[in-house]
Amino acid sequence: MSGGAAPELVFFDTNVLVYAHDASEPRKRDIARGWILAALGADTLRTSTQALSEYFSVVTSKGQQRMSARGAGWLLDQLPAEAVVTPGLDVVRAAAARCAGLSIWDALIVEAARTSGSAVLLSEDARLREAVDPRADRIRVVDPFLAQ
Repeated sequence: MSGGAAPELVFFDTNVLVYAHDASEPRKRDIARGWILAALGADTLRTSTQALSEYFSVVTSKGQQRMSARGAGWLLDQLPAEAVVTPGLDVVRAAAARCAGLSIWDALIVEAARTSGSAVLLSEDARLREAVDPRADRIRVVDPFLAQ
């Protein structure tokens, strides 16, 4: 066992999960896949039931290349239970308190990411980058598609 620091947990917002299957955006698809595979391999991937539900809905019902439920289920099958946050009332309350400038859905993503212990929230949503204070919230929002 090495004496190094534990790897950072990375919380995936819906948009990154969806881009991993978006043939119309090959650059973003490849970047998203790279992040997902690296995080799965390092056991650092975290997400929430909300993000997974939204992902499943989008990839099976929208776009030119809809996935089958079985195909979309591949990601779900890769995740151990501890990788998925199921928000409880405390998380919903914290999200409701954060709603100034954010929708409840975006606030729930932030609070689920914080609850997961993640150091990084991967999202291309600029509203999340603006709403999160890395120092106070102890999480930073990273757009994996910028400058790559």
